[in-house]
Amino acid sequence: MRKNLLFSLFALLIGGILMVGCSDEKVSNSEEKEEKATPAEQKKVSNEPESEPQKDENGNVVLTEVGHKAKDEDGTTIELLKIKDVNQNVSIAPIKLTIKNIKVIQMTNVSKTWEEFLLQYTNGTKLPEKLNYIQVIYTAENTEEKNIGWNGIQKIVTNTGEQLDASGNDIIWEENGFDGTFYGKTKHEGTIGVITKANPNELKNVKLIIGNTFNPDSYDDITPEQQTQFDF
Repeated sequence: MRKNLLFSLFALLIGGILMVGCSDEKVSNSEEKEEKATPAEQKKVSNEPESEPQKDENGNVVLTEVGHKAKDEDGTTIELLKIKDVNQNVSIAPIKLTIKNIKVIQMTNVSKTWEEFLLQYTNGTKLPEKLNYIQVIYTAENTEEKNIGWNGIQKIVTNTGEQLDASGNDIIWEENGFDGTFYGKTKHEGTIGVITKANPNELKNVKLIIGNTFNPDSYDDITPEQQTQFDF
């Protein structure tokens, strides 16, 4: 049936050519003017990012566009697979938490040094050739003068069924890490990274389980645990 359909289409095309050929004289005697074709808008078809990654004030490469890559001196390479620019506030009174962005990053050609470090977060098993992790960048600010305790971002739950320990399995080392207490009206800028076994193409959303705030002297809760979800 498909061959018959193709043959019919081919026949129609041939018929159209023949019809034009028979009416050449009529067309040539027509006073109608042929419109001049204009150039079509053309864009390069590519999966490559449109720009190069930039560096921050400390010289670190910042991946902001899917496809951006960075390579360490030891050969370890990271590539941005997904990004969700959030810039939304979550109230855990008196703490104001702002989720800046959420990324899915892939590590390849992991060096021996990095491998030894990361193995402690994979139960000591061999690292995969492509190791993926979810990264969350945020700021948290105490809006009051009194000291406030906060348990941070506790879990990352994915639509693929993973419940990741963002508190105990954070692979991002911060020089000025948060110790769990805001001493007065202070602000903390933080980054967490948690290894995921999920197929990046199947990651559609993540749910953040955000720890409670409490009085650091009595340990009484102020605001209970919160949760919020973001789609890629």
